[in-house]
Formats: sequence, C-alpha cells, structure tokens
Amino acid sequence: MAIPRVFISSTCYDLKYVRENLKYFIKNMGYEPILSENGDIYYDTCKHTHDACITEVGNCQIFVLIIGGRFGGEFKNSEKSITNKEYDEAISRGIPVFTLIEHSVYCEHNVYNKNEKNKKINYPSVDNIAIFEFIDQVRKNNKNNAIQSFNDFGDIENYLKKQWAGMLFSYLTNQTTSEQVQGVLSSIDAATQKIEYFTRQIVDNTNNNITKLKIKLYDLIINAEVSHTLRAWKINISPRKILKNETLDNICNNEIIAEENTNYSLRYGGPPYRLSRKTYEKEVINYTTLRNELISLIKEKGFEINTFLEDEEN
Repeated sequence: MAIPRVFISSTCYDLKYVRENLKYFIKNMGYEPILSENGDIYYDTCKHTHDACITEVGNCQIFVLIIGGRFGGEFKNSEKSITNKEYDEAISRGIPVFTLIEHSVYCEHNVYNKNEKNKKINYPSVDNIAIFEFIDQVRKNNKNNAIQSFNDFGDIENYLKKQWAGMLFSYLTNQTTSEQVQGVLSSIDAATQKIEYFTRQIVDNTNNNITKLKIKLYDLIINAEVSHTLRAWKINISPRKILKNETLDNICNNEIIAEENTNYSLRYGGPPYRLSRKTYEKEVINYTTLRNELISLIKEKGFEINTFLEDEEN
C-alpha cells in the first residue's frame, strides 16, 4: 500500500532536535519521513548532491519547511540556501507546504520589516538577514503561504495534526461533492438522451410535415452560436421571429452597442446590449447565416416563407 512521503526541509545542526522528533511523529502518523541525514535521499554519482535533494522533493507528497536562525549552506551557483531551493521546488510542483518558524526568528522578522532600511540593527536570533527575505517569499505567495511560529516541538506536533486532519477532510469533502455532481450530470445526460429519442420517435411517426419542419428549424437555432448570445440577453427566439427580423440589430430592437477597445466579448443584461466591435461583427455574420439556413430548409421541404409564417400565426 502506498503511503505519503513527507520531505523535511531545514538546516540540520541547529534544528536537529526538531528533525529527529518530526521523524518519529511522521512515522507514528503512518507516513514516511524523508531526511537527508538518514540516507533517505539517493545521491546519484553523476550529479551534485544539491541536485539530489531537489530531485527527491518531487518524489514526495507533503513538504514540511522549518525555518530557524541559521541560513545554512548555499545552493550551488546560487545565493539562495539549499533549504530555500528545496522550497522553490515544492512550490513549483504544487506540493502542499507546511511552514513553521522558530518564535524568536518570527518576532525578529517583524522588527526587520519595520526597520528594513536600518542596516545597523543586530538580530541575535539569525546569522543572516536573508532568512527574513526567505520568510517574506513564503508569506507573499498568493497561495500555500500559511506560516506558524513555534516555541517547542509540542507546538509543531499540534499544528501538523490539525492541518493534516483538515487536509484529509477537505479531500474527502471535495471527492464526495465531485461524485455527487458527476451523478447529477450523468442523470441529466441520460434524461436528455431519452427526451431526444422519444422526440425523434414522435416526429418519425407523424404525418404532419410542418411539425417535422419546425423541429428541424429549432435544431438549427439551438445549435447556432448566435443563439447563446441572444439567450444571454434574455431575447426569446423562434423560427418565426428570426424570419421576421432580417438582421441581428432588428431582432434586438436596434439596441446593440458595439464598443471599440474593449476586452470582453459579451456582457450580460441590457438593453442596451454591449459587445466588442470584433464580436459584434462576428455575431452579425452568425445571425445572417442562421437566418439563411432556416430559409433554405423551409424551401427545401417545399414550403413558401409566407405560407410558413402564416401557419405560425395560426
């Protein structure tokens, strides 16, 4: 049975006690902890050890980031720390990240933000202010940017238990909702197919040619792109109404406004009905095409347009 692999990312020596406790906590949760000091990372002899750490991140499903007061080693050919690059990889892959920061570092980070231009301030809890910049990177992400400070491992344990329980609840809830929606869509699709089948049976067994023609005309209207626009504007359309109105502007009572230099293709509501100039020109052609198709079908079935319109009125 596959189990989640949890990558623990932090500097090693100053946070050794945290990493060791995390290892046993994660095992007790039934997950697999991945720590570099335990030989859990395969170091390809053809690659740099830093690259091996980055590669291993992609093999995990959860990423725990612990930020303490030491910057740690720099990633090869970079000013960023190895921990920072591991975090970047997790974010790029969309892996859930759970960030915890030593409380003293977290407090001094707030001081740093308020006095960023003052280079004379000494921050006892960190050995490099780049740690504060790393925290800002995490905090300013537009998602997956939650941060929790901790004083001891008990704080970490409580936080991760709650977060992972919430993650499981969210997954189960979303899965249930997805299944319910899929079930509804399947029912609608089945009902639609039944309606289409019975409609076709009725049409095929009727001797009323005008009824058959009307159904084919409505098929053309329903599938026409311009019909979606007209329905969005709450304009009721029928074969008779389209035949009586030669242009798109006519059927809209000349209340269309074609606006220059706009990005939207359709604005709901109205009147007035607003479209970009480009979309307006396209819909004018679509409407004319639809109207011509209706006329051609009526004539093809042996009806005169006026005769058809008279029958519609009766």
